[in-house]
Amino acid sequence: MSIISVREALDLTLGNVNRLPQEEVLLLESRGRILAKDLVADADLPPFTRSTMDGYAVRSQDIQETPATLEVAGYVPAGANPNFALKPRQAAKIMTGAPLPRKADAVQQIEKTQNVDDGMKVVILEAVGPGTNVAVQGSDAHIGDTVATAGTYVSPAVIGLLASAGADVVTVYSRPSIAILATGDELVDITSKPLSGQIRNSNNYMLHTQVTQVGAYASLLGIARDHKAYIKNRVAQGLRHDLLLVTGGASVGDLDLVGEVLEDFGFQILFNKVSIKPGKPLIVAKAEKTLIFGMPGNPVSSATVFEVFVRPAIRKMMGFPSYHNQTVSALLTQHFFNRSKRENYHPAVTWYEEGRFYCRPLMSRGSGDLTTYSLSNSYLICPMEKTEAHEGEPIEVMLRSDFYYH
Repeated sequence: MSIISVREALDLTLGNVNRLPQEEVLLLESRGRILAKDLVADADLPPFTRSTMDGYAVRSQDIQETPATLEVAGYVPAGANPNFALKPRQAAKIMTGAPLPRKADAVQQIEKTQNVDDGMKVVILEAVGPGTNVAVQGSDAHIGDTVATAGTYVSPAVIGLLASAGADVVTVYSRPSIAILATGDELVDITSKPLSGQIRNSNNYMLHTQVTQVGAYASLLGIARDHKAYIKNRVAQGLRHDLLLVTGGASVGDLDLVGEVLEDFGFQILFNKVSIKPGKPLIVAKAEKTLIFGMPGNPVSSATVFEVFVRPAIRKMMGFPSYHNQTVSALLTQHFFNRSKRENYHPAVTWYEEGRFYCRPLMSRGSGDLTTYSLSNSYLICPMEKTEAHEGEPIEVMLRSDFYYH
């Protein structure tokens, strides 16, 4: 197979990904998921006309000339059900969230009032109009109204809205199951001290974190040695999952066996080389129900392949309306060279200041340099035909989730 562009690889990948089935979950288990069905209110929101301030419920027509002295006809705390109506020149002391007495149409906040006659009367110091400091019954939604549509991301605010609408169970798209396998004779687990020629298996742990960060389930399949029988056995285990991520063994060296194993299984190979730096030796294959990514072994390469290709696939499975990390235009703060002749995703630090994004590419020692990569929060994206970018020039930047925590 010939090398293909990032755009072509993305189109092929996403074209072979399907949205997962719907499932019902408890409301508190729905955070970070995507609604699969519209949610309707089972009551008016708010369910009664209520005060949004501590103060005095009034008939606004009584206080258009201030100061106005009114008789205090009652007290309404939150949770009460006032069984009286205000008469002309009357007010009721009221707390935030409490229902308004009948005939009241506004609330003046307590800071703009004065008690007189031991609380039997109140002086309203400033006029208010109808509806001031009042949430009218049904002003957010009426019973039967759609309060959240299918495709909505369930954020904490949406959780609150759905709780208000009485949705203790909601229908969302299922979370995919992702298996992660590392290959390589040189790998040892992180609990082992590497001997000469060995390195710790960082990929499994990094990818596990990336997978769970998206909201999918992650399952570690450990390390497979550079022998086809070992790799076949672990790949067979991975076929129980929606996605299988295999790191190492995807290139063309003597012990790069992943491509051969996938062919031996008879899987459809969608592509095996992408014009991207880092991450050129990327294999994507399709089994009966599992999409398989044969990813580079170098950690920065595998992390980058995940962000560019795997994360969008997972998000499509989970029903997200948009699949990709956000990209922005940022001003470059220093000169950047691209000698790769590939679309370059270079680790960078991006920040927002005074209405503009700025991007500083980091000096990286290559696709094994996790130290530098851990300092980045984004990728500077340099097209393959562009050999350099100048300081002060606008350039496309992909923001990673790290951007929001730096």
